[in-house]
Amino acid sequence: METFDIDEIIDERKTLYTTDDPLTGRIEVCEGYYDEEYMRFLLVDGSMQSAELLERDGELELPFDYMESFNWIFRLNKHIKKTLLIGGGGFAYPKYYLHRYPERYIDAIEISQKVIDVARDYFGLRDLEEKAGEHLRVIVGDGNAYLIDLALKIRSFENKKAAAGKDIKGATSEQSVGETSETGTVKVKDTLSEPGADGKSGIMKYDVILNDAFVGHKSSSLLKKSAELIKTCLNEDGIYAANLVIPLKGPGSQQSRKDMEVFAEVFNYTFLLPCDDELNPYAPQNCVFFASDAPFEM
Repeated sequence: METFDIDEIIDERKTLYTTDDPLTGRIEVCEGYYDEEYMRFLLVDGSMQSAELLERDGELELPFDYMESFNWIFRLNKHIKKTLLIGGGGFAYPKYYLHRYPERYIDAIEISQKVIDVARDYFGLRDLEEKAGEHLRVIVGDGNAYLIDLALKIRSFENKKAAAGKDIKGATSEQSVGETSETGTVKVKDTLSEPGADGKSGIMKYDVILNDAFVGHKSSSLLKKSAELIKTCLNEDGIYAANLVIPLKGPGSQQSRKDMEVFAEVFNYTFLLPCDDELNPYAPQNCVFFASDAPFEM
């Protein structure tokens, strides 16, 4: 794996805090200049994980181009209500998302409690949680394990709903599972695609799943299971978007193309969006991969 000297990337770097985390490695918060912008950075084992701009004029800005590319979700689906972000880091994207769309909901899952604590102390997460209230849910855990648990609940719910539907006729769309009518009949409501008042109620599918966490290579069979798992947790026209650091051409691009082909077996529509057209296509770079069963309206 290619290594970089972080001091060659961040100019005038000043360390504010460090700690060790058995889950992620050495955590460091520092400040300095990156692309001529003064920023605060979250580093994990010397790798840049998140950042925020410290000098800006009013409007909240995203620190990295690939995060801007995540915003294509709003071009592709104009009815987004609830989003899952895998990989919280410094919580830059949830901050932006809720600043821009305060009426929407976002769940952000981060594997490390220490990273979450650092985000609260140094990246404004504590203030964001207080301001956003029910619109933001911070989850400590592994993203894949969370999706597996959610998929099991969804399938169980759908099986119960199907079984109840065989025995019950005339249940209205406003009736709820677990409630009982005056005659003792179970009533059915599909709560999978409707956010509750608190953004947490019921067993919920997502409109968008954003993956901003590093995922190592999986075999085609395991990757296909992951794609099917993601699809189970999305609404019918839901979107999956993943930040990938890959070359666009050359031998190094072959594996990523095979991986995208696996997703194309599960989802009806896929496409890859390079985040910077001026970079060398043979060098690893940030790209955002999108997948959905709904056609993309570009």
